Amino acid sequence: HKHHKRSQEAMAHQSLIIRCLLSVLLVVHHIGTAHAFASASLSSRRTDQTMAVYSSTSSNNLSNADDSAADTNDKPILGYWKIRGLAAGICYQLAYCGVDFDMEYYVQGDGPEFSRADWMDIKADTGLEFPNLPYFRDGPTSLTESGSIHRYIAKKWCPDLLCLDDAAAYGKVEMVWGVVNDLRYFVGMECYTGDGDKPALAERVLPRMETLAKWMKERLFAGGDELSFADFSLIELVEIVDFVTEGEIYVAYPHLKEYRNRIFNLPGVKQYCESEPKLPFNNKVAKIGNSV
Repeated sequence: HKHHKRSQEAMAHQSLIIRCLLSVLLVVHHIGTAHAFASASLSSRRTDQTMAVYSSTSSNNLSNADDSAADTNDKPILGYWKIRGLAAGICYQLAYCGVDFDMEYYVQGDGPEFSRADWMDIKADTGLEFPNLPYFRDGPTSLTESGSIHRYIAKKWCPDLLCLDDAAAYGKVEMVWGVVNDLRYFVGMECYTGDGDKPALAERVLPRMETLAKWMKERLFAGGDELSFADFSLIELVEIVDFVTEGEIYVAYPHLKEYRNRIFNLPGVKQYCESEPKLPFNNKVAKIGNSV
């Protein structure tokens, strides 16, 4: 009987221990659940905060992009003397590319001084890395040297004008560019520093055009069948030689007249030439081509 009583007491004790253990486990479960819920809530809050920061950053980036786009809405500026000179070909190219731009003209003084103060007085303060005329400003980009300006305009607005897809065509275009600029330099120097004898200059110029004219006889454009940036310099050479020779260039090389018509009937170029005021080829100090 005593043994049976002890057994009942032991069983009751074990039952109590089991109930205590179950209670502890239940408390631990509730604590774990609460912790998990809190962690999830914290994670959710962190995610919300992160998304808010991302949203704010994205909005700022979009705002900056809009500001940048607004900055680039300013029209490019081409600066040069109030003559055709090296700027005319750049203007033709900009017009062909459909670029709306502004001109900043500088005016040479009358003789006998022929002052260049209009440009020289501000030259050092232009912020240009290599101050010179012509210059071209397009947003944060500022350039001098006509060759770099022609190529920049082509690269940005009409990449096909660089003929970069064909190595041979690219090489030919660059070759003609060099030949054209050598001839333009010769004619220009004769106009500025020569004796002012226009007929005599015409006699010297026409033979120098022979090789280039022969090259152009077999081609639509400077580099071949495709228009390039070199054409906008070549056409201005043809124009000034036409002026110096009083049309004899087209008698000697009639196909250059066809070339001229081809260029000046290009979309954009035609409209530009019809609307812009006529300017002299050279500045006031030149002995030839200093007036319209």
